[in-house]
Amino acid sequence: MFANGDVSVARAILPAMTGSEPVTAKVLVIGWGFLGAAVGRRLLADGRSVTGLTRSRTWRTEAGTHAGAHIIVGDAGDTELLNDALRDIEHVVFALGGHSPPTAAAQPSVAAMAMLLPLVAVTEALRGRPRVGLTYMSSGGAVYGNPARLPVREEDPARPISPYGASHLAAETFAEMAARRSGSMLQILRCSNVYGPHQAHGGDQGAVAIFLHRINRGESIKIFGDGSALRDYVFVEDVAGVVSRLVIDRIDTGTVNVASGIGMSVLDVAITISDAVGKEAIIDHQPERSFDVRDIVLDISRLQSFLPYVPTDFATGLAATAAAYAEGIPQASPNR
Repeated sequence: MFANGDVSVARAILPAMTGSEPVTAKVLVIGWGFLGAAVGRRLLADGRSVTGLTRSRTWRTEAGTHAGAHIIVGDAGDTELLNDALRDIEHVVFALGGHSPPTAAAQPSVAAMAMLLPLVAVTEALRGRPRVGLTYMSSGGAVYGNPARLPVREEDPARPISPYGASHLAAETFAEMAARRSGSMLQILRCSNVYGPHQAHGGDQGAVAIFLHRINRGESIKIFGDGSALRDYVFVEDVAGVVSRLVIDRIDTGTVNVASGIGMSVLDVAITISDAVGKEAIIDHQPERSFDVRDIVLDISRLQSFLPYVPTDFATGLAATAAAYAEGIPQASPNR
């Protein structure tokens, strides 16, 4: 907060959720899943007109929708669809995350293409629109690999150890090249482990949501290794607020970390969730995975040089997440 799998679908343009005529959009959010929809909601709340581009036909019944958003169902790789979506747009937020880290490790070429091809299509479409800025939502938890020091800064080497991290770094490089070529504004936001209300718990990504769901149901949770690995968990509303402010203020940040700046072990996260819901965590220790970094905590001083950013503490963010879960608020998929 401030101190204040690639699925191809048929092209369809849907009206704003209010049932009224579509509004003229100024910000296009590509990827209307957990993170993209949170960004869209915040931009709407901050007075911007928003179009969401999603590959999911079920967006009406999923969390992350919001009255006033103009939703386009289709693939960013569809040139005609993309050009229609970009009409009158001032800024694009690319939040299409591609495959999860385990899936990317199993199918690196498929995962890389799922991430890169839509981004290439977007940068090509923006080539004749130099005044349109681009925000690329990257992964600060994966692109750095195993850093030599913590917290890791933006100028530290990016040496990913996983296909997921390598794909994000390749996408960053392509976005930077395209921005230099067109002279447009670029924001590369390296986000740490994002969690919060609406996060899906049925997949293999999003430890907080998965742990919360399974502990509540008395089911075991998998922890890879001894659980001492450090992770940086950032509340989704913090990330959405950062994106909205940077977009509205048109700040040409280059690469910047978006995180809490605090490390928590995976085991501590499980115990904290267990204590919060009053149920014992049944832990199933699994062997360490080759594509998981050992420890990662991000330095947020560069972000704080742009904005008066104070991250939400984990206990507060977890309470909001648990309350949404208890209320039965539907979950959104991570990547759309």
